[in-house]
Amino acid sequence: MKPTLFISYCQKDGNSYADDLETELLDYFIVKRDKSKLIPNDDIYDFMAGIANEDYVIIVLTAEYIKSRNCMLEMAYLSAQEDWPEKTMVLVIDESIYSTERKLEILTYWQLKQQKIGLFSEGCTKENEILNKDKEYLELINSQLEHFLLGISRRLNPSQIAIVNEMVRKLHNQTVTNTDSVNRSISNGEQMVMTYLEKNGSKTMKELSQELGYSMATVSRYLRRLLDSGQVKYDDKRIRDRMYKVYNIK
Repeated sequence: MKPTLFISYCQKDGNSYADDLETELLDYFIVKRDKSKLIPNDDIYDFMAGIANEDYVIIVLTAEYIKSRNCMLEMAYLSAQEDWPEKTMVLVIDESIYSTERKLEILTYWQLKQQKIGLFSEGCTKENEILNKDKEYLELINSQLEHFLLGISRRLNPSQIAIVNEMVRKLHNQTVTNTDSVNRSISNGEQMVMTYLEKNGSKTMKELSQELGYSMATVSRYLRRLLDSGQVKYDDKRIRDRMYKVYNIK
């Protein structure tokens, strides 16, 4: 079976690039797109965990991508994963991102959004679930944005043809050693979550993140794999911070 490849792009200015990439790579990969359209009541961490579980990812980095919350959530989620450098390539369309001024502009743009939400929520007399979600998402974006921008600066800016060739090379030349290393790392994280749940009972994703020292993005990815295998399950009721409680089942 062909490996999967997810293309992360902004529909406002990235469609043509995604179309070309899909056409070039369709013979080698199962190409997936447009996962960022959430179904009502879906958990955003669930669908992003699905993206992170694809075999490979290409980010089409355009001017509108940088301003899109859903796109930047995908970026933040992916860059928080430990196998991010091996599985992800970035096609930089907006080359102004290499300048220091542009990086500072982007960092300031998202920091101001986070500050604005924080100030607005402080003025509310009661807890607002919508504001809490927005705060959580903006915190995730800002926690990974500088790391992402530094990573872009350290990488060469490959052309679209070069990215296609590199993806095909990765497919043909992936070594057993590298595959084992990634799988072993993922299994260790899942095992740590399982062991913690066995000792401490049901926990929210937020609690697991804080107590294990993993990002929420990483915890949700481990849980997604454990849920798919039936080793953990969700409680039926949602709790105050929107996260489901999870617990171990033997």
